[in-house]
Amino acid sequence: MTFFVILFLLIGVLALYKGADLMIDHSSALATKFGVSTVVIGITVITLGSIMPELSIVITSSLSNANDLIIGNALGSSILKLGFIFGLAAIISPISIKESTLKHEFPWIMLASVLIFFLAFDLTISRGDAMLLIALGILFQWYSVKVSQREVLEDIGKHKMKKRKKKAMKSSKAWIKIIIGLLLIIGGAKLFVDSSLAIALWLGVSQLFVGIIIIAIGASIPEFMVTIMSAVRHHPGLGIGNIIGSNVMNVHLVVGIAALIKPLKIHPDLLIFDFPAFIFFAILAAVMFKSSHKLSRFEGGVLVVGYILYFIYSVKFWG
Repeated sequence: MTFFVILFLLIGVLALYKGADLMIDHSSALATKFGVSTVVIGITVITLGSIMPELSIVITSSLSNANDLIIGNALGSSILKLGFIFGLAAIISPISIKESTLKHEFPWIMLASVLIFFLAFDLTISRGDAMLLIALGILFQWYSVKVSQREVLEDIGKHKMKKRKKKAMKSSKAWIKIIIGLLLIIGGAKLFVDSSLAIALWLGVSQLFVGIIIIAIGASIPEFMVTIMSAVRHHPGLGIGNIIGSNVMNVHLVVGIAALIKPLKIHPDLLIFDFPAFIFFAILAAVMFKSSHKLSRFEGGVLVVGYILYFIYSVKFWG
């Protein structure tokens, strides 16, 4: 049994790698076709694909009344993406960010981190809270696309935009490649998460530990692969968009749908450290990007060390 668990885990990693490779190769053509930036492709198309593993996990968990698994995954994966994934990507290659992304998209992470904390303050995410979260998630997607279309149009002009779209539609089948990439990522993430969960349950750790650490890491592998490969190939916009989009949608859509199925009970100890840690990492990443519109290798190192400290705390507290 152990052999097959490890085998499936390795197959999952290979599928994730190839899926991310396909998406990065063809995302710019898709962005051109729809007249948006690669950041928005990361926020919309790739994000909606990459959160599917988490969405399937939380729906199953909600029906099974596994509240701790759901909220643990939401917090753990968000902190992992803002700390470890952003940080490691910057160490590989410093990440530049546009002013428009800082102005229009990044504040949504701040909103998500603060809002989920206040909604959880009464130790329950109710169905009313869930509807608010889902509505804001839909608004975020719409807002990002509209802002990007306007900015791209202003940058290159209407005439050039029509030429770019026509050329992209004639010469590219990017959407097919991206769908194949998404399917590989979803399937790979499923194999990775299931294998990791089997190992964790065999070790006999707590449900919150599984959510905050094991599932959070496994379900964040799609974003990890996309962001790291985007940094390696010097296309940071895609990785930035994917991290922003997945964090916002993980809080608004994933937690929202889970709470809509069945209201979530919040462990009071999460309010002491884990929720504030989410807010802290969101603020820290925003400040670092705002200072020079770039995440340097040193700043990336700070984020990675910060996440490692959070990881150690979680292992000791929840393990």
